[in-house]
Amino acid sequence: MAGEIRIIGGPAPIRVRRVPGEIYRWKVQNGSAVQHVYVQIADALTLEGVEEPLRSEVASKGESVLRRLLDAGEVPIRLKITSAGVTKVGIDRRSRSCEL
Repeated sequence: MAGEIRIIGGPAPIRVRRVPGEIYRWKVQNGSAVQHVYVQIADALTLEGVEEPLRSEVASKGESVLRRLLDAGEVPIRLKITSAGVTKVGIDRRSRSCEL
């Protein structure tokens, strides 16, 4: 199982005060470790209000972008989906734009 990265659970909605938007938790199997990835979707984003590719990201609760990152060997800590695009936060806690 070494090196295998796959989604094993989610999306589970997370209720958090003081954080704008919806938050979902995904479980990812990374070799022998289980990691959580949190996806935050901005309040203002609705399926009717956004164009592709953001529409797919909102509809899938971030699963489509998460799958692409996992296929590339990356397991982010958090993904933020806003009208400006997708931002990923990695192990080093730095935010980076995520190309769709």
